[in-house]
This record gives sequence, structure tokens and C-alpha cells, in this order.
Amino acid sequence: GFARVLSSNYSNGGIAGLFRGITPTLLGMLPYAGVAFAINEQTKRQIYNLKHRDPTVVEKMLCGGLSGLVAQSMTYPFEVTRRRMQTIGIISTTKDTSIGVLVGGNVETKVAYNAATIAEHHVKEKVSTSLKSDKKPTKAPSMLRIMKQVMKEQGIHGFFKGLSMNWLKGPVSFAISFTAFDLIKEWLDGEESRANR
Repeated sequence: GFARVLSSNYSNGGIAGLFRGITPTLLGMLPYAGVAFAINEQTKRQIYNLKHRDPTVVEKMLCGGLSGLVAQSMTYPFEVTRRRMQTIGIISTTKDTSIGVLVGGNVETKVAYNAATIAEHHVKEKVSTSLKSDKKPTKAPSMLRIMKQVMKEQGIHGFFKGLSMNWLKGPVSFAISFTAFDLIKEWLDGEESRANR
């Protein structure tokens, strides 16, 4: 379970093994949030400029959804890289097994099941081996090395596999959160102005 994977990561990579994938996470988070907030605010401002009124709730949801869609699409290569970095040593990186499971693609159920079985066996073997030996933790490949590997194996398309599934989640999430924020802010501003009268 979780404790076994945690122990394996620590045994094989030391403290750094527990933070594998943090670089692409941080590099992707800043532009993700920045782009999302900027597009959301700019689209609401355009509605105000064109229609000379505040956006409706539906328009605010569309602005939030669009901002989530663009932000997620722009930063998705960092997500693929992070996922690859975090699963090194847990799941095989051969093209016919884990690539399809980890970053999307057409994978039949039997292939996915076999990949999961291989992964489980690999983790058990690594944990028992690392607990028995006193070997020094191995250093995981860098973010750039992982990105070169994805590019070599699958080209630029490899960085966007699975993005269409995230389009179902991301824009909806941004639409709800940005709209809820705007509505609560408007309500609190109204309450404050009534209290000041």
C-alpha cells in the first residue's frame, strides 16, 4: 500500500525521492494560476466594455471555463512530466504498457491489468531489495531528461496525451470556483455597503 511506496521512494531516493516531480509542479503552477486569473478578468472586462453592464452568472461561468481550458492546455506538458517523474521505478516506462496507462491513449483492459501487475511486482521487489541492502539512494532523472525522453518516444503529441479528459474537469472546476468567488464577493460588498448606511 501507501506505506510500502513511501518506504520504497525513501529507500531508493532518500528525502529527494519523496519530492520527485516538485520542479515541474511548481513551474506549471505559476503560469497555470496566472493565465487562468488573467483570462477570467479580461473576458469579464470585455463583456463589460461591449455590453456596458456586469456579466451575468452564465457569462461569468463561461469566462471561468474558458480561463481553465486555456490555462490547463498551456501547462499540461508540466503535468505529464511530473507524472512521469513520480512513477519512475514504480511503473515500467516501456511504450506498450505504462505510457498508455499514465498519459492516455488506447490501452486495452488486459494491457492495463498487466501493467498494474508488473508495477505491483516491481514495487514489492524493489522494497525488499532496498531494505536488505545498504546501497546509497539512486538519483532520479531530471525534469529535462524526462521531457527529452517523452519527446523522443512520442514527439510533441506525447506532452498532450490525456488532455481531452482534463478538459472535462478543469473548465468546470474553474467556472464554478471563479463564479462562486464573484458571487460571494458581490454579496459581501452589498452587506458591507448596507451596514455603512
